[in-house]
Amino acid sequence: MAVMDKINHYYGKNSIYLAAEGVHKKWAMRQTYRSPAYTSCWGEIPEIQC
Repeated sequence: MAVMDKINHYYGKNSIYLAAEGVHKKWAMRQTYRSPAYTSCWGEIPEIQC
């Protein structure tokens, strides 16, 4: 693990990784619509009427 850490540090994150991690990542968190607030405020939540 120490050797892997050194290689990834030198060549960049995820240069090498374990085969158990898989080749294609199945999902990634989309942060496009993420609120800029670190805490939620009930008053900032949009209200929808149907």
